[in-house]
Amino acid sequence: MRWNPDLKIPPPPPKKAREVVHIDIKSGELTFGQRIDLGKILANDTSSLEKFQKVFECLHKFKPIESEYPKLLDYFTEIIEGIKFWIECETTMLKYDPSSEEIQAGVKELSKNTGEFSTVKALAKAYHKDPDEILKWEYGKVFGILYTDLEEHKFQLRYNKVIESKYKK
Repeated sequence: MRWNPDLKIPPPPPKKAREVVHIDIKSGELTFGQRIDLGKILANDTSSLEKFQKVFECLHKFKPIESEYPKLLDYFTEIIEGIKFWIECETTMLKYDPSSEEIQAGVKELSKNTGEFSTVKALAKAYHKDPDEILKWEYGKVFGILYTDLEEHKFQLRYNKVIESKYKK
């Protein structure tokens, strides 16, 4: 619509570009719930464009319009790099090989059936929180707790073996 001075109606103001406050994914500023959702979005067999849009819906509660794509592309790349960083950390630092007894008891099926919710439930129980609150915790905090818990568990297993071998002699 062009401005017609005879109409005395001012033209609508130009659309301002949406300001997006960046979330530093690599430093763990996203929530645990967002980390779970982003993992599912990026692992899903959908187009890159759909992933791009869903990532912004997940993190910022809006679906970008086509004119915003160029402005958001670098940030999207940062998000992807941040998620890759966490996947690598999870793969190496949270690696746990279940014992033969745990495998025999069905730990793999348990993990497959309950997914991330078993972690949410365990944290909620340990910290006396509603599971929904755990999903709002920063992922860096959750990762730190999971890592510490795992290292303590591994230590306890080693310690038990040392004590057991001491008394077998």
